[in-house]
Amino acid sequence: LRVLAEEAGKKKEELRKRSNHSFTKTDLVDPQKWTMGDVQQYGRVLAQLQDDVKNIKDQRILLKRTLRELESNMLKAGTRKEEIVRFNRAKTDEEFAKMLKVRTLGPEHLEAQSQLRRDIQVRR
Repeated sequence: LRVLAEEAGKKKEELRKRSNHSFTKTDLVDPQKWTMGDVQQYGRVLAQLQDDVKNIKDQRILLKRTLRELESNMLKAGTRKEEIVRFNRAKTDEEFAKMLKVRTLGPEHLEAQSQLRRDIQVRR
């Protein structure tokens, strides 16, 4: 029994030994580098990694927002390009110009347009 107790004590001391190694995030993938005595350092490295993951998530959110804005701007630019092409064609093609003039706004858009014009005049 005493021999078993001594062996258990030696094993306990062996497990508590620290590896005297300065650990980085890249060391997380190799379990051979770690001992049970390195648990606190392991926790610190994981905390650093958690901060990195949070930063990456924040960047991802920002990039998604920027991408949506870019897609919106590209759609607007495409629409403007189409309008420019139509107006340039209307300069040279009288029939096309008549067709553009025939298009009128619906009642809800006409009301919005007149309201915007009134608002602009009030601000001037």
